[in-house]
Amino acid sequence: MIPSREVARAINYHREEALVVSTSAALREWHQVSERRDLDVDLTDCMDRAPAVGLGLSLAQPGRRILVLDCDATLRTDLAGLATIGEVAPENLVHFVLEDADHTSTDGTPIPGLNRIDFEGMARSAGYAHACRFDKLEELLIGMEEIMRRPGPVLVAVKVIPEAEQSPFPGRSMASGWAEVRSSLAEQSHGTA
Repeated sequence: MIPSREVARAINYHREEALVVSTSAALREWHQVSERRDLDVDLTDCMDRAPAVGLGLSLAQPGRRILVLDCDATLRTDLAGLATIGEVAPENLVHFVLEDADHTSTDGTPIPGLNRIDFEGMARSAGYAHACRFDKLEELLIGMEEIMRRPGPVLVAVKVIPEAEQSPFPGRSMASGWAEVRSSLAEQSHGTA
């Protein structure tokens, strides 16, 4: 199992100019390490919609890598999102699912059946181009470069141990975060035009 903050750091190191959609416990860790908050979409009010938002962004920004930082508890509430992503098959989407080994995100209460869900197998069955699983930091660090190069959609399931002291959610609202991302994308498109 990998400390969740280390997973966030590994993703941040490899993100380059990717847009990052994060939610739930993944968002708590992500906003602590992200070096490009102007390209981060924080989902605090619709936590189970990270795959759908990531899919929409991947279609709207086909030349940019889109990373979705999801959690097992939130993904299980909308497993149909896997099928939709698999059907649309956006090559620029990488979907990380942080599997909470000790159920910290639900105050230690296990969600019945959650430990039996094989997100990697489900993603393959749904049509994801590639799916993999990590539970050792060294393997994740070695695999990240290939993950970020592969045409998607790619699902990366990671068994994590959340930090002992849970980080707070970011202070910015979803609306102000979206405004910051839109502004950053507009500046970048004007700079390249």
